[in-house]
This record gives sequence, C-alpha cells and structure tokens, in this order.
Amino acid sequence: MKKMILGALLLLITAIAAMFLYSYRWNLLHPNKSHTLGDRTFIYHVPKHLKPNPKLIIVYHGSRLKSFMMQILTGHEFDLLAEKTQDAIIVYPQGYLNNWNDSRKTAPFPAKQLNIDDISFTKQIIHYFKEQYHINEVYAIGFSNGGQMAFRLAATVPDLFTGFATIGATLPVPANNLCADITQQPVSIILINGQQDNIVPYDGGEVTLDGKSFGYSESAPFTAEHWRAASNASQLSTIHYGDNAVQTNYYNKANNKKVSFVTIKDGGHNIPNKHFRIPISKLGHINKDIDVPVIIWDFFFKDALSL
Repeated sequence: MKKMILGALLLLITAIAAMFLYSYRWNLLHPNKSHTLGDRTFIYHVPKHLKPNPKLIIVYHGSRLKSFMMQILTGHEFDLLAEKTQDAIIVYPQGYLNNWNDSRKTAPFPAKQLNIDDISFTKQIIHYFKEQYHINEVYAIGFSNGGQMAFRLAATVPDLFTGFATIGATLPVPANNLCADITQQPVSIILINGQQDNIVPYDGGEVTLDGKSFGYSESAPFTAEHWRAASNASQLSTIHYGDNAVQTNYYNKANNKKVSFVTIKDGGHNIPNKHFRIPISKLGHINKDIDVPVIIWDFFFKDALSL
C-alpha cells in the first residue's frame, strides 16, 4: 500500500513538472522583462538582436487572467515571431484585478465598476516604449475581455495604432456599447471567432461567465460587417484552413485599410496555436488546422494583396 501511495505521488509530481516545463519552457531560456507605471505593470519580450525603430505589439489578456497567462495561451508564438524578424517588441500588460475597462457598459468586475482608465494606461505604455526603444508602429491584440478593450481603443484612439486583432470578442449591442455614439474611423482589423464559443455567442446574445452577465453582444458576422463598412473595404480573397476554418479578407486601396474575418466552425473560446494545446473544458474545442498568432502576424505585416 505504501509503495502504491509513493508511486502515485511520484507520478503526480512528474506530471506537474512536465506541465510546468511545457507551459514555461520558453521563459526558462528567454526571461521576460517587466516594468511598473504607477500602480500598473506589464511584462514584455525584446528580441536578442532588435532592429532600430521596432514595432510594438500590445497583447491584452482575457477576463480573470494574468499577463503571463496570455503569453502561455498564445504558445509564446508572438515572442517566437518577434525573435524571427527581430523588429517587434511584444508587451503583455496586466489588467486591473485581472480585467480591462473595455467597450461595454455592463460588466461585473472592478475595472468596469471603478471606471479604471485603461486608455491612459495604454498611452503610458506606448510612451514608455517610444522613449526607451523608439518604436514606430503600434498594434493591439486582445482575447475576450482584451478583445473588447481593443474595440474601445479602435473607437476612441484609432490613430495611435496601425492595426488591431480580436479573438473571441464581438461588439456590444448599442445599449451596452460605450462607443455607440462615436463615428468609427477606418481601421485595419482582423476578427477571429469560434462558432462553438459558449461564452461569447457567435450568433449574438447575452455574454455570461460563471453565471454572471456581461450584457448583450452582436453576432460575430455583424461585428465583422461593422468594421468592414467603417473602412469601406471590398472582398479581396478567401482562405480555407482544413474543413472548419475560413478567413475572408477585405481591402480598401484608397485608404489602405484591410479587414479580415476568421470563422472557426468547430472553435470554442480559445486561441488555437501550435505550441500550447492543453484543453480547458470551459473554453471548448481547440481547432487543429489553424494557427491564430501566425494568421494575426501575417495580417499585420503582409501586404493586403498577398492575403
């Protein structure tokens, strides 16, 4: 009996160690840098041989997550891509008590209830990297609550950014949208949504998490059409990834704005990638044919006509 207990404990310890190495293997060789601005913090990755005037990519985590978790959930792929090109810094800011004061009026967390100024926090981050690294272009990526934060930035300070990407987020309905009265300027944006998302409904409706309501949202196709219309972009191309994921690209040559909508038919509320594939039941099925960080990277940095 004692041997069985010791064997079980050894197996558990081995499994925990394997999980730790799987999740943190990147950071063992590439420790993050960190910085504090007032009472707010962020971690970031700088390539070893950074080129002059690099790009800045700000990655906003989802609800209840930590900044380092967003780095893990994306498989460190943005860091890997930055290492490959040597011309981008990836920053993962920390939301107030793990959330962002996003584009919705309704949300049951302190960042919303206390009206935390995450737009000013974002501006401070950009200023810091301009001062320290002389960045020239800024991009925003957001997952879930972070995607809603990207929507708010795209509506209120679009000129600060060259492009946006959202994953698992849809626009709030007008009654729940802080930015409903703002005339949307054209922006380049890619939107990625799973049709089997059980937190942010693909077809629109009430957004709930653990029984708490975050208000009502539009459908994913309606959200994509909103941004396409704002940029007056025309359909350019369609890309299929296996049988269950399709990307439709739009472009307006006159203002050089591009919009892309990725539908993952079997996708849940997650970020499919090749380097982190631990299933989390609450977040649903992970599509195996699509690599979301790579698709976002290509959207940001490839010429529109090559998409």
